[in-house]
Amino acid sequence: MARVRGILPAMLPHALLLAAGSGTRFGSHKLLARWRGRPLVSHAIDTIAALRERGLLAGTAAVVRAGDDGVDGLCRQAGLRVVPNRQPELGLSHSLRLGLASLAGLSPQPDGVLLFLADQPAVPVDAAEEVIRAWQLGGGAVVRPRYTAAPLEPGHPVLLDRDAWGLAQRLDGDRGLGAALAAARDLVVHVDVDGANPDVDTPVDLADLDRPGS
Repeated sequence: MARVRGILPAMLPHALLLAAGSGTRFGSHKLLARWRGRPLVSHAIDTIAALRERGLLAGTAAVVRAGDDGVDGLCRQAGLRVVPNRQPELGLSHSLRLGLASLAGLSPQPDGVLLFLADQPAVPVDAAEEVIRAWQLGGGAVVRPRYTAAPLEPGHPVLLDRDAWGLAQRLDGDRGLGAALAAARDLVVHVDVDGANPDVDTPVDLADLDRPGS
């Protein structure tokens, strides 16, 4: 159960960008592929930076594959604290646990974490803000957006109250939170938001981002 919120001061989440994937299906370094003239990962970084500028984040961090100087540099340039992942072959679940363990070591610990995936460059800033606001109002231990263009596929960014971080311990391999949340539906609140937020797994997915209706 989510903790009771006070009216003041507002509880703020810590943004966590998962950016340690190898992009095997993409055929090259996916996160540095260009979209609208910039590296793919830069768009997720920009969304986080915009939320920070709005005063909606307590801090920012990114889990990056150790030795990935390109992504590491982009994150640091934007002011994100980098958490190196020296075993990226263990998959998304490992990156998530590394990131949460890093946040748990902060003092004070963040009240919650807002999770972003680096291969989702089209996250609307306003949608992320709506997720944060719903959580601040005591919406649930887990809050995630449900985009109008894909209402059957609840998406990201997902906000996990600190009390729900243990869900990550149920995961293994290259699996995100979907499986754990499906088994804990009573903890999840969905917020309906405009737009869409597609994944980029292949070059075709990247090309589709600029097609009408994407």
